[in-house]
Amino acid sequence: MAPKVVFFDMDGVTVDTAVEWRTVERTEILPAITEESIPQAEIRARSITDTYEFLADAEEYTLTVSRTEFLEQYDRWAEEIYRNRAGLLDGYRELLENVRNRGIAVGLVSASPRRWVELVLDRFELGDEFDVVLGDDDIDGESKPSPIPYLRAAESVGIDPANAIAVEDSHHGVESAVRAGMACIALRGDGNRESDLSAADLIVDDATSLRETLEARLSG
Repeated sequence: MAPKVVFFDMDGVTVDTAVEWRTVERTEILPAITEESIPQAEIRARSITDTYEFLADAEEYTLTVSRTEFLEQYDRWAEEIYRNRAGLLDGYRELLENVRNRGIAVGLVSASPRRWVELVLDRFELGDEFDVVLGDDDIDGESKPSPIPYLRAAESVGIDPANAIAVEDSHHGVESAVRAGMACIALRGDGNRESDLSAADLIVDDATSLRETLEARLSG
C-alpha cells in the first residue's frame, strides 16, 4: 500500500547544510565551548538543547561556557548558515509538488529550533508547502533519536506512522523514524559519508535517486 504522508528532515535533506554545520562546529563552535576534542558523530542530529545536556553530563568533557552562551554560539552561526550559505536540495520543489499531486501529505520534522526552521521556510518561500512543520521546541518530549518527533508529526496529520515514509540523513534521524514505526529512506551526501545509516529501509546517494525511489514507493 502506498504511504499517506512523507516527512522530510531539514538539515542535509531539505537544505544542504550538513557540511557547513560540521565545518563550523569543528573550527569555531566546539573549540569555543570546551578544551577537549569532541567527536562530531556523538552530537550530530541532536537538538542543540540535547547537545548541551549531553556534553554537560559527560564526564570526559568540560564545558567552558554557560548554557546561554552555548546556545548563543549556535544561534549566531545559524543566522549565517541559513541566510547565506544554505542551498535547497536539487529538485526539492518539484519533489514536493510530485508528492502533493498524488494526494499525499507532506511534513518537515527537524531537531533544529523552530526559529532556525523559520529561517529556511522564509528564505526559500516554503511556508505553504507542508501540512505540518515541527522544530525541536514544538515537541513536548525528547528530540531525535527518540521516536517522539515523528510520532507527533504523524498525529498532527492524523495518519498512522505505519503509513508514513521519513527521509533522513543521520544515524539519529533514521533511528527516530524507525522507532516511530515508519519506513525510512536515508540520503547520503558529502556531510554523512561515514555515518551509519544501515537501519534505514533504503539508502540513496543523491537527489535524483531520492526522487526516483520516492516515486516508486508512492506508486505502491
